[in-house]
Amino acid sequence: MSAIGADLSTASTNPAGIAWIQNSEYTITPGLLNTTTQSRLLDGLDAPLLEDQRGTFNIQNLGMVFVSKPQTGKWRGANFAITFNHLGNFNREFSFEGVSYGSLTQRYKELANSGLGLDDYETSLANDASAIYDFEDDGVFEIDYDIPTQTPYLFKEQFGTTRGSMSELSFSLGANYDDKVMFGFSVGVPFFSFTSDKTYQEEDDTNIPNGGAIPYFTDLQLREELVTTGGGVNAKFGIILRPHQHFRIGAAVHTPTVYTLNDNYETTLTYNYYEDAKEEGAFLGKTANSPGNFEYRLNTPWRVMGGLGIFLGSYGFLSGEVEFVDYSKSGFRYDGFEDAENAVNRTIRDELGDVLNVRVGGEIAYDIFRFRAGLNRLPSPYLNDDSSRFILSGGMGLRMNKFYLDFAYRHTKQEERYYPYLTDEAPIQEVLSEFSTGSLLMTMGFKF
Repeated sequence: MSAIGADLSTASTNPAGIAWIQNSEYTITPGLLNTTTQSRLLDGLDAPLLEDQRGTFNIQNLGMVFVSKPQTGKWRGANFAITFNHLGNFNREFSFEGVSYGSLTQRYKELANSGLGLDDYETSLANDASAIYDFEDDGVFEIDYDIPTQTPYLFKEQFGTTRGSMSELSFSLGANYDDKVMFGFSVGVPFFSFTSDKTYQEEDDTNIPNGGAIPYFTDLQLREELVTTGGGVNAKFGIILRPHQHFRIGAAVHTPTVYTLNDNYETTLTYNYYEDAKEEGAFLGKTANSPGNFEYRLNTPWRVMGGLGIFLGSYGFLSGEVEFVDYSKSGFRYDGFEDAENAVNRTIRDELGDVLNVRVGGEIAYDIFRFRAGLNRLPSPYLNDDSSRFILSGGMGLRMNKFYLDFAYRHTKQEERYYPYLTDEAPIQEVLSEFSTGSLLMTMGFKF
């Protein structure tokens, strides 16, 4: 809608769109969202495909625009809008289980023996829980998984839940010059909230192939809890040209969003084992805990977009827009942790690139009825990854003098590869997850 305008949601894309609005109005858009996740451990022995669902209710859009029509030459209107737009949804559940070779303790051992030693997060936690140990007191750490009686397979499973959203409060100004040029400017204040709770488990199960092969180890559980909150600020500039009654051309520039974020995290590791051989030793269990807090800043990249709208008389319109984003220009700022800051920013530059997002859609008008459909293509920002995520949408609405009502359904599907842990000492544990999200939305608008 960046070239079409006359919609409050354009405050988060092209704020010049609010200059087309002819009457003061306010809108609200409640939504029901349901996400289905299917996950499978790819390298597992006959690992099952597990399905999880999570439904949520939220407000997708809330806003008000005040229209004034000054009598100053060819200036036809100056509008001010306050809008709240829901930009991202993080509500998901996922799980996987399966039998495979390798153990999380191999990662802990590799890190502890790499020169990192006992850090404040992973390896000290593993050492306190006796998942790794320096048996010879020679500075070399060992693990129970290294002394099997046969090729050891472990039963692995993980359950995870994520919650949260990204929304933006915008304050926008739009001006209409002679119904031919629209200008817009907005200041956006985004809010970010994300919560993740994951529990990963391993078990030396005698009921699996080669199970029970590790003399001392029985099972472990790793729980990771993370809460990230924060906010930021950005600015958007837009313009819409109407060179002909049936054509509109739009363009907008978004400055980087400067976020200040705060992580509160807590990691708990429980390691259960026998002091001696399983047949004769005493059963022991140790739990270690590692809480923490970290504050940092994130700068997102610039965004540039352009759009074209074609009006089909009183029968509706067609619209399209492209958006250029170079994700390699993102950057983190860690005060007091320069090496970590340089490492993560170097990874961003090496692994992310630019994308061209494409959105196309149209509306058919018949009397007071409106029928719409749209498609959004979002390429992967990762280099050497040609995959894309598609969002399909469709809807219908009613337009009356002082009131309008719209219903819409939006569907998106994407695949994601997830790694519970990474180590060079064992095969990669790779989980393929497919997320499918359906959103049912209703917009009510009132003119005054």
